[in-house]
Amino acid sequence: MRPPRTSTWTERGLRFGLGAATIGVGVVTGIARNKWLAQHLATAGIGIVGQVTAMHTWLGIAAALGLGTAVTRAVGAAAGGDDGERVRRITWTALSVTGLVTGVIVVAGLLAAPLLAGLLLGDPALAPVVRIAMIGVAGYALYSIVTGVFAGRSDVRAPLTLAIVGGAWGVALTFGLVPRAGHAGAVLAVSTMVLAGTLGALFVHRRDYASVFARPSGPRIDRAVLRGLLGVGAAALVLALVDQGVLLGARAHYVQRHGVGANGLFQAALALSQQVAGPFYVYLANYSLGRMSGLSGVTEMREYTRRQWRPLMLLAALTFALAMVLAGPLLRLLYSDRFDPARAMAAWMLLGEFGKVALQTWAVGSLPLSGTRLWLPLMLVFPVVLGLSYAALVAAGFGLAALPLAYLCAGLAGLLVTGIAMSAARITLPLRDLALLGAVLAALALLAQRIAGAS
Repeated sequence: MRPPRTSTWTERGLRFGLGAATIGVGVVTGIARNKWLAQHLATAGIGIVGQVTAMHTWLGIAAALGLGTAVTRAVGAAAGGDDGERVRRITWTALSVTGLVTGVIVVAGLLAAPLLAGLLLGDPALAPVVRIAMIGVAGYALYSIVTGVFAGRSDVRAPLTLAIVGGAWGVALTFGLVPRAGHAGAVLAVSTMVLAGTLGALFVHRRDYASVFARPSGPRIDRAVLRGLLGVGAAALVLALVDQGVLLGARAHYVQRHGVGANGLFQAALALSQQVAGPFYVYLANYSLGRMSGLSGVTEMREYTRRQWRPLMLLAALTFALAMVLAGPLLRLLYSDRFDPARAMAAWMLLGEFGKVALQTWAVGSLPLSGTRLWLPLMLVFPVVLGLSYAALVAAGFGLAALPLAYLCAGLAGLLVTGIAMSAARITLPLRDLALLGAVLAALALLAQRIAGAS
């Protein structure tokens, strides 16, 4: 029989592999969609679709009241105690409240579509695509709660199914609608992807989740459960709205200043950096957070953080270095040669994204350890620094580079603050691991500088 440590790492490897497969599915289907969009709609089309997607994600987060993270933590704790009835009460309470709020936000979005189109896209005439995106608002709200349940049970199979179904749906609609319907067809495809994927995952895994989604013995909305969820959800909502809102606002200014074509280049660089980081975020959110929610005491959480730190950082360093080197070919593969100017953007943003992966790895225990008191301030550092850095870089005349460099500043500043705060909370790392982090950051910074200078 294998030692428990080996068995544990085998499980973690399988979980990470499934998470990577989930992102891989998204990358493959994204290549198909983006190539088609780049051919028919060029950089301006990518910019419009990217901005509308950011908008419906932001509104979907608001509709979900930030309960996705709260559900993950609550379901993880209840499942760890083998309390199936409490899992059902958590699930139904979150879904019921989210459904009510989603209806209000969607109606408001439909009515305010011309205003939103003018603010975010620079053209009120694009109001129809904003109205179509309200489907994405509803889909993302449902997705937030359902994936929270998946993560609370440390299930990475259902998210893979979700990615496959949603990706296939998005590709089919993009290919079928874009040649005739243009931007509207592209937005309809991307706005229905998450909804189709979520419903598909629930159908495929209906036997595994039959007991979870069965009606609880009490009312659909359990007030005691709701108070507990909102305690974490309110903080998560603030974080998500600030995080997505700052980037959305910065991009809206970017569009006004440089046009939707420039936003298309930024969208390509952003998508590349987030796709590279995706497997790490999936692993941390869908596995590590659920596991750490079942631990008790700072000692166990510190040891868990230390055990996964070095292998994750080494794997991340290799992954991000390869992505930087291959950024040019990857952008041409994902889009077209029109996106070559995004290579320098991608180099700096990949370095910032590595910092974000490192800070998430270090901070994953902050929520189970101290609730929102530690977790929320740490997570707010990234968007706050992003907004302040962007304003300063614009004022300094950095032009198109201002937003990518602000993303870099946010990732590195977030990592620094996280390291200080988590160490103060006794989630410390050994000196050899800190030295490894410093060496990796220096190497990636030199590589990014070389690539950006050659672009």
